[in-house]
Amino acid sequence: MNLDKDRTALLIIDMQTYQAAKGANLPRFFGLIQGPEVETGAVRKGKELIPVIRKLLAAFRAGGMKVIYTAFGSLAADGADLAPYVRRWNEYCLARLGIPAIVSIHDPGYGIVRHLAPLPGEPVINKTAQGAFNSSAIDHVLKQMGIDNLVVAGMYTNHCVMATCIGAADAGYRVIVPEDAVGTWDPDLHEKAMQSMRTWIIRSDSAAILEVIQSLAAGADPSA
Repeated sequence: MNLDKDRTALLIIDMQTYQAAKGANLPRFFGLIQGPEVETGAVRKGKELIPVIRKLLAAFRAGGMKVIYTAFGSLAADGADLAPYVRRWNEYCLARLGIPAIVSIHDPGYGIVRHLAPLPGEPVINKTAQGAFNSSAIDHVLKQMGIDNLVVAGMYTNHCVMATCIGAADAGYRVIVPEDAVGTWDPDLHEKAMQSMRTWIIRSDSAAILEVIQSLAAGADPSA
């Protein structure tokens, strides 16, 4: 695999406290509509992804490569700017649990989990739907930064990861997805989502990405 150090960014999707922590909004919503095992699986996968993504994050930073985050939330306190289907999630969740499924940017759970917290100067781009490329300024930001290769990590494979990866590929980006750096509550569902994306993405794993970055740092040609 060949990567251009200056034109490649690590894109970390929605690794927010409210998305994966025990007792948090989105796992509780998934549990409400699909069963308690889904809530448990979502929390478990969030914990499992953190060390994998931390290694990628450390390598990108050490190599002087760009890191971008997305975060899913409403700018308006009442969620009025969310996509209509997301507002329906919130209405359902509020009626039954008393909390929104997708929080506003002012909610304490909106922030990126502390183990993956962005450094000063690393962009965190808010989106108001699952796909970042039709609900945020990410395309403009990446183009201004000269990025056209994305290594994607985060949650959930069958939701925001897939929507964002397809949007990125359709917008002209080369999208690389290390299969162990993205996840969802069920391994079979994760695999089906990865298979569904296969014509849009390059499937890889974190070990292969780390090897390429190490080769770049050493001045070697990773495609050799």
